[in-house]
Amino acid sequence: MDSGTIVYSNLEELSKSNYQLSDGETDIKGWPVRNEAGDSVGKVRDLLFDPEQNAIRYIIVELVNMSEDLEEKAILIPIGIANLGDDNKEVILPDIHLDQFRAMPRYIIGEVTPQMENEIRNVIGSPAALRLEDEIVEIDRANFYRHHHFDRNNFPDQSQNPRNQDADPLI
Repeated sequence: MDSGTIVYSNLEELSKSNYQLSDGETDIKGWPVRNEAGDSVGKVRDLLFDPEQNAIRYIIVELVNMSEDLEEKAILIPIGIANLGDDNKEVILPDIHLDQFRAMPRYIIGEVTPQMENEIRNVIGSPAALRLEDEIVEIDRANFYRHHHFDRNNFPDQSQNPRNQDADPLI
């Protein structure tokens, strides 16, 4: 039975924590974000990471000046969706359309829930892959971040693992 208690995901903004990117990793905060056609989408506000797994999970993107009917808001983009631009000074979001940006839930600091993460996956992901006979398949939370949306290989030569500033660097 649902007790009405809200459960939040254990994710933190990198800039508001004791963690930092490991040596050799590019800090993309403040970089412009564009779609594959080169149109401006917004900018990177911060990175959202999972301190238990020591892994970046999302890019926090501030949407700006996209269209008159799309509100300016912060959204979460799974790290595996984004690519670094060829000149490594911008983030590219391929295959995300205006309707998807419109449908994305607004990111509010400290208020990321498993339900919100499921909604993000449904908006960005392949609905066909998540459906079974017209019903959404229950997403396995234990393996949620093993999905290709969280594959950090789009950031070449970077592990994207933050490290605790008060601890020894990660090996």
